[in-house]
Formats: sequence, C-alpha cells, structure tokens
Amino acid sequence: MQTFDPVTQDPAEIDSEYPASMLPVIFENHGSKLLGTMFLAQGIGPNPVIILLHGFPGNEVNYDLAHVFRRQGFNVFVFHYRGCWGSEGDYLWENLLNDTEAAIQFMQTEYSREKFRVDGNKIILIGHSMGGFSALYNSIYHHEIKHIVTMGEFNCGSFGEILNINNAIFNYSVEVMQPAITFIKNTTAESLLKECIKNKKEWNLLNHLEKLREKNLLLVGAKYDNIAPLELHHIPFVGALRLLKAKKVEDHILTCGHSFSDKRIELARLISNWLQKVKW
Repeated sequence: MQTFDPVTQDPAEIDSEYPASMLPVIFENHGSKLLGTMFLAQGIGPNPVIILLHGFPGNEVNYDLAHVFRRQGFNVFVFHYRGCWGSEGDYLWENLLNDTEAAIQFMQTEYSREKFRVDGNKIILIGHSMGGFSALYNSIYHHEIKHIVTMGEFNCGSFGEILNINNAIFNYSVEVMQPAITFIKNTTAESLLKECIKNKKEWNLLNHLEKLREKNLLLVGAKYDNIAPLELHHIPFVGALRLLKAKKVEDHILTCGHSFSDKRIELARLISNWLQKVKW
C-alpha cells in the first residue's frame, strides 16, 4: 500500500537491490530499429507495464507522466515510431499503428520479462493525440488489454471522412502540419492525410464501439484543443459510448490546449487516481 503521493512525492523507502532506473531500449519491426526508453519501477517485479504512446510528431513524450507512473509501481515504456526521433524506417500512420502492435508483442516476450522486470500479462495503453488513437485502435485486437487512457485523442477515421468531402480543410491541414514534417522521415503532409481518407472506415473509432465499450477507459479532452477539437474527436466518441451504456468510461475535459501544458499536475493526478483503481 502506498504511503506517499506519487504525483508530488518521492517514495519514502528505496529498494537498494532493485532501485528505480531508466534503460535505453532498441527493438525491431519490419527490419527497422525502433528506439525507446524503459522506466523501471523499483522492486524485483515483475511489474505491470504502461506503454506510453506519444503523438505526431513526438515533441511531447510525456516523460513527466512516466516518472509519476513509475513511482506508483508501474514500468513505463516510451518508444518512437518508425521514421521519427532516430527510429529507422518511414513515417506513416499505418506504421504508427503497427509499431504499437510490435511494442505490445515485445513487452509480452520472455526477454522483456527478464530484462525489464515487466509482467506482459498486465499491459495498460496510455496515449496522447495520435498515440491515443493508436491505444484505442490496437486494444480492439487485444482482448487481454482492458485498460486504456487517452489524452486529446484523435479519431483518424472520422477526420478522414471530413477530409474526403472538404478540400478546404484538407489544404488547411497540410499547412498546419507542415512544420512537423521536418521531424519525420520519407513522407509528406499530403500523403498522411490521404492515409486518413483511404482508411476512413476502418480507422473510425465509432465503427468499433462494440469492442471498445467493454474496455476500462479514461478519456481526457482539452477545452481549447485546436488540433483534435472536442466537437469532432472527444464528444462524439464519449457520447456514443454512453448511448451504448458502456460501464467503464470516465471522461474529463481540462481547461487547456492540446499539449495539456497548463494542466500537467491535474492531468497526472487524474491518471494516477484512475490507475489506483485498476483491477486485474
């Protein structure tokens, strides 16, 4: 039982034999090396593991949250998708989704259990923006992954529906995305948006509600989000889950923008409190 607040305090006692630490991680997917960091909680473990998924292009990796969750007793794995921040390969939305799947499988290996003291049977997905989309989408195909948190989640398919019928929004989105293209490899804003259009049905979270309604979800939106506006991404998704009488949905809207820069402590508190209630 915790005797300290992991959001604002360090643990009172330290395991000198198995202290908390950070380790660089390299794993492969489709012949490309992906780079990451494992935040190891103290103790012999094995510990539950959170795969913490950043968005596009990955400027915000939420390391502050990773430290909170590690103090709380979770191992936290943060990695970079193909084609960004030193990872090999091409940057594509499809690759982002597939790399998340590869990370899940990697955490379930005996190697990860021995090297990183993780319990691959206890995986939680937490994602920001496109990482939130990937967390929800990949959980559809993993019955064993029941606990998902999103922050400013992006519904790639519903956005593709809009892009398909509104050329002005397509062109505006290209302009908005352009500065981020510098940080990723072998792609363009136009090609990424066309991926949304191509996969508008499969990638629309509203088309997967029957499976998602069974998950334990914490959905956190941002009131002033101009990247993933609440009216398009958060409110319709939460509303649809409510209509289906999903039993394990908690949602909050914080008074901040897409990066949650003004509400980092409140965000950490929300997720930390939710994690305390997770049951395996």
